[in-house]
Amino acid sequence: MNIFVNFVLLLLLISFVESAKHIKSIKMKPSGWDSQLENRLVNKRHKKRIHCPSGTVPILRTKNKNVLYSQEYSKNHFNFLTAQYPGTHIAGVRTEGKNIYRGVGARISTYDLSIGKDQSSSAHTYVATQSNDDSNSIQVGWMINERLFGNKQPWSYGSWLGKHGSGCFNVQCPGFIQVNKENPISEPLSNDKETKNWWLTNIKPFGIRIVVGYWPNELFNVLRDGADFVGYGGIVTSDPRGPSPPMGNGRLPNIDDRLWSGSIDHLNIIDSNYTIVGANDIKSVPLVDSNKCYDVYYRGYVDDDVGVSLSYGGPGGFKCGY
Repeated sequence: MNIFVNFVLLLLLISFVESAKHIKSIKMKPSGWDSQLENRLVNKRHKKRIHCPSGTVPILRTKNKNVLYSQEYSKNHFNFLTAQYPGTHIAGVRTEGKNIYRGVGARISTYDLSIGKDQSSSAHTYVATQSNDDSNSIQVGWMINERLFGNKQPWSYGSWLGKHGSGCFNVQCPGFIQVNKENPISEPLSNDKETKNWWLTNIKPFGIRIVVGYWPNELFNVLRDGADFVGYGGIVTSDPRGPSPPMGNGRLPNIDDRLWSGSIDHLNIIDSNYTIVGANDIKSVPLVDSNKCYDVYYRGYVDDDVGVSLSYGGPGGFKCGY
């Protein structure tokens, strides 16, 4: 098990402008951002880390087939309320009822799993809004998906679903605006009070936050002024004719052992007043569509080192259903 894994990526440098031609102006930091805290950590980074020239950002080199697959995957497999696509299963929790949320945060443990080429397994936290038949969402976390990333390692990712059915992974198509010259897209995310953009930050040691980039408000139609729901958990996908892959670390949750299965802790929510509150103060409901193979256990507040946490996951197999 690894926490806060920094993945080494094959990088391609492009300019801010070329990565977001559809956005009128690019914001470099959220409103009210304390740059001094960020600079203290930047000066201590390892000398071998890639430093992109001014005006450029790190972008993962990819192929056309990966771009097309990422667009298809984000639209078909990520529904924040149900596992509606055949071969997709979920185990997690989301907030109960509709409120206004400005952001969400969590510490998500990563695991090495045996995943087939046509399978995927991920853990994430998300914000989402649904209005009639329309929905918008943003998810961030880690995923094992060979078709998407080219190998069977866990990768950090960010995915969005916006207006008119648009959506994508990471920066494989227009949408997410990468602004950090050294840290590729990672977790968690929050909303910017002035611009209404959804910013993504990476929590480093000593609580220092590094701005990675943001999803512009223009991408969305029902997620523009806040989210109705926030949630945490895991998702797996596979060919419905075959076995389902493992989720989390491949074990079902054990009530007596927090680390027996997949773990997500330090669950936090940013409320309508832009105040960070513990998820323990928010009513939540479990979302599990195949309890023969996967499950979730919401533990609430554990201690100061863990905060609010949940355990999730399972072995998968042939009896998980559609």
